[in-house]
Amino acid sequence: MTTTTEDCFTIDGKLALPYQYFAGRTSSRFIISIRDDKKIMGLKCNTCDKVFVPPRSSCEVCFEDISENWVELSNTGVVEGFTIVRYEEPHQPVKPPYITALIKLDGADTSFAHIVKGMPLSQMKKGLRVEAMFAKKTTGTIMDIDHFRPIDQGPKFELGYPYDQLEIGMFASFTKTISETDVYLFAGISGDFNPMHLNEEFAKTTPMGTRIAHGALPQCLIAPVLGMKLPGLGTIALEITTRFKAPTYFGDTITATGEVIEKLDERQWVKMGLTFTNQKMEVVATGQALVIPPPAQ
Repeated sequence: MTTTTEDCFTIDGKLALPYQYFAGRTSSRFIISIRDDKKIMGLKCNTCDKVFVPPRSSCEVCFEDISENWVELSNTGVVEGFTIVRYEEPHQPVKPPYITALIKLDGADTSFAHIVKGMPLSQMKKGLRVEAMFAKKTTGTIMDIDHFRPIDQGPKFELGYPYDQLEIGMFASFTKTISETDVYLFAGISGDFNPMHLNEEFAKTTPMGTRIAHGALPQCLIAPVLGMKLPGLGTIALEITTRFKAPTYFGDTITATGEVIEKLDERQWVKMGLTFTNQKMEVVATGQALVIPPPAQ
């Protein structure tokens, strides 16, 4: 017998065929619990101490009948894997693109697939903590869990360099032009209304011949270096000392630089050398800081 395919014209296609089937005793109870009670139930093998979700009537390890060992699980879990669906097919639960993830609920030993919403696709990752959001309008399907969404774990901050990552010679700087407004604001904050900073006529009678900024004002510029750059966020400053070398005039652009000069292994503290220079590269102040770097994350 031979089959001739010449002149045989074929068309690839798919059929969408409505149908029904019995979900089974175990799956039915699983779905009904979600639909009616907003609870996710699993089955536990008391011999293997494993909890299966989706539930199964027998343990996959020891094959023991566990069909009556129902346990209620948390509606929170962790993403163990995921894919981003970008193509469109009939009967998809939502319009692509969307995330389908394998989620292991807290207290379960197996994972099941569901949709994750509420976050940019590019930021989806394994290990994400998620919680189930139940559908307001039930359908008697697994989609009575409408989707999972990320659990708000509050703001996260990236701390600076921990002690082990700091090396002698590392440095960072911050630059700012000192304006008249800065001086007046600093006077208000500090309560130092000395006329040599605020009264030009008085300042003309001083050796400087004009108003100058408070000495502590350029010193403050080291704070964004230590606290935001090196070591960075999470740093605790124990001590800051400075020695003034030259006045800072209105309009001077001051660069504050901090450099790691010593590591104190016993206490995990760091000494920083401080230098303050103006736009002419003249040193207006020097000093040291003793800091506790942020902990390793």
